[in-house]
Amino acid sequence: MSNHTFAVWLSAAVVCLGVSLPRRAAAGAAEMTVQAVLVWGTNGEKPPNKDLKELEPELARKLSKAPYKWKNYFEVDRRLLTVSPSENKHVAMSEHCELEIKNLGDDRIEVKLIGRGKPVSRNVESLPPGHTMILSGDDKNDNAWLIVLRQQPPSKK
Repeated sequence: MSNHTFAVWLSAAVVCLGVSLPRRAAAGAAEMTVQAVLVWGTNGEKPPNKDLKELEPELARKLSKAPYKWKNYFEVDRRLLTVSPSENKHVAMSEHCELEIKNLGDDRIEVKLIGRGKPVSRNVESLPPGHTMILSGDDKNDNAWLIVLRQQPPSKK
């Protein structure tokens, strides 16, 4: 192959590579639908005056394994959030618990957990469909609250 032919092929490869990179980046930055579930963990029974639901059995089994230690889990609230690429979505899960979720693309999210108006944690993690991300915080009387995040499969339009 002559130097001229090689230069033409190399130029063509660079152009193709340059054209294909933005497409790959754009494909990785898709809208994401995230389910957020606020869960209360306790060794006690469900308080009669609280509007709490029994937690779905599969999730309760998952939470009953180490490092979590509570025997009862109740759903306090459940939200479905659609987060566009690079968007910061803010949602109040309760009077004392808030989330800020940013879609980083390629199934990655940044989550800031805020409890009683103060930052509790900041996590950056991959959240592909089927994966569960759990954030937690202490409560009084040997109870705990947890936030369970799961990406929902894209809706078929």
